[in-house]
Amino acid sequence: MKRERSQRLLLSLFGLAALCMVMATAHRLIRHDLMPMWTVCCDALDLLPAKVVLFWRPAIVRSLTAATLVAGLAVLAQRAWRTSRFVATLKPAITSYRPAKLTHLCAELGLPAPIVVLAIPAPLAFCYGLFRPRICLSTGLVEALTDKELKAVLLHEEYHRRHYDPLRTFLADVLAVMFFFLPAVAEWRDFFLASTELAADRYATHLAGRSFLAGALHKLLAQPRVVSLPAGIGGITNLSATDARLAQLLDDTPLTWQFSTRGLITSSLVLMLLCLAW
Repeated sequence: MKRERSQRLLLSLFGLAALCMVMATAHRLIRHDLMPMWTVCCDALDLLPAKVVLFWRPAIVRSLTAATLVAGLAVLAQRAWRTSRFVATLKPAITSYRPAKLTHLCAELGLPAPIVVLAIPAPLAFCYGLFRPRICLSTGLVEALTDKELKAVLLHEEYHRRHYDPLRTFLADVLAVMFFFLPAVAEWRDFFLASTELAADRYATHLAGRSFLAGALHKLLAQPRVVSLPAGIGGITNLSATDARLAQLLDDTPLTWQFSTRGLITSSLVLMLLCLAW
């Protein structure tokens, strides 16, 4: 109870600091006479002695703004390059061959998008494509799984495809890099990525059965990791948040997560300094 109370207090502090930062930014971007009631904290900061803020404030604002923009553009370029390179390396392995059980399951599930099949022995299953997500499977995975296990994997990937999870996880990763000076954002990103995999697992277990998804996940865990998926490509092969996913499959244990005390305090202090700098 005491821990939950301190967590709520720190979250409130972080929320107030974020609100102050938003108001300070709006105060700089919008004419003062258009929003006089929303700039009380910003006007109060102007009462500070000029020597306290005038010398360090412009340099910090310019530096952090430039660093945020550069980091965001850099990570966008890096992620896009890594994803395109990964997809390019897989193109030679794409085959028009469709195993009979895969064709039957796709028709049974009514999957609208064509399934990309890779003629490689490594077990792979993922969803890729930011604006036109597609499901990709390897022949090694199709051969290693039973029909019902393969059905569970297809449903898992179909959840990712329907919810544009490659795009959402890509944007979450970019935000974490852009706001590298806020540890709470990186913690939120990790929780978001884990929650998307858990949501896809729940969807698959609801329609295909828990034991079959657990069997597929067990076979994937038993295989050596021969391919590493870049950011922006998600799927059951990613095996992120493995402990939480296994706990959910075994006994419906929900994902419990909280911001770290250090992350909240550090992020709140940084936001307060930025508010002063604005």
